[in-house]
Amino acid sequence: MDQKGLRPGHFVALAGALTALGSLWRPWYAVEIPQQLRDALGGGGRLGQDPGLLGEMARGLAAALPTSISASGWRELEGADVALCLGALAVVALVLGAAGALGSAVRVDPSACGSLVAAAGAAGLAIVVVHLLHRPGGAAAGDYVHVASGLWIALGGTAATLAGGLLAATPPSTRSAPAGGAASAFVRLDPELPPVFSSGASGGPAASVPPPGA
Repeated sequence: MDQKGLRPGHFVALAGALTALGSLWRPWYAVEIPQQLRDALGGGGRLGQDPGLLGEMARGLAAALPTSISASGWRELEGADVALCLGALAVVALVLGAAGALGSAVRVDPSACGSLVAAAGAAGLAIVVVHLLHRPGGAAAGDYVHVASGLWIALGGTAATLAGGLLAATPPSTRSAPAGGAASAFVRLDPELPPVFSSGASGGPAASVPPPGA
């Protein structure tokens, strides 16, 4: 990849987009199985104490129940997962275009790339924040549905994409040394000497000062 023209912000945004994309395979939510349900199905519960087939099924279910059930981003985001995936792929394509990896026919200006990447990062961050505040099941499931690692990874990835895009969109400093080098920064003091101290036209010695009253 030709890295000419790329800025540190492009690499930060690229890493953030890939991180957000990878978070979709991680658990975004974890559903905790209430202990009351496990106790009711167990041997000491009402259903578990049944000597018949129902009690046997209840005890078997209680033994098979895990402490929690997790759901990945692909399963629970209901379309938002596709938006995050497309946004991450768009960021990757933009950075590759800015680097010239897509060929001479497709070349993206680095500053314009940063602006588009920042917009994609902001949209992704908004999606993640919405799913952070509004968990599946609503308020009724708030005691049992918890945020898992995937959502936090996506939050960090989209935030890094936004920050990297903003950094890449900022034009680099164009300050340069003044013409003439560093020496031109100093004022050259070269006052003209009065004629009395200057040499004659023929290059001879300087004329003497006439005495007063001459």
